[in-house]
Amino acid sequence: MAGFKFFSIPKPRGFRYKPIYYNEQKEEMREREERIRRELGITENDKSYIPNIKGQFRNAYKRKSTANRQSNIRILIILFILLLISYLLFFR
Repeated sequence: MAGFKFFSIPKPRGFRYKPIYYNEQKEEMREREERIRRELGITENDKSYIPNIKGQFRNAYKRKSTANRQSNIRILIILFILLLISYLLFFR
């Protein structure tokens, strides 16, 4: 009986949210420093990551559409084979 709690309501789970703050001045300063370094020809080994989100979405969509097309063709072939087998079994 210790496991059953008929009249008590379970406590909700806590929500842990860590806010991310955006400092516009700091970002502008970093971009200016990068631009100046490029103009002066100063290169660093640690290149910052520049995401190519637009290209990634396009590639994922192309992969998805080709996979769907191949799947549809495969289903049609299987359906045709099953219809052919059923025709041969029932009508001959």
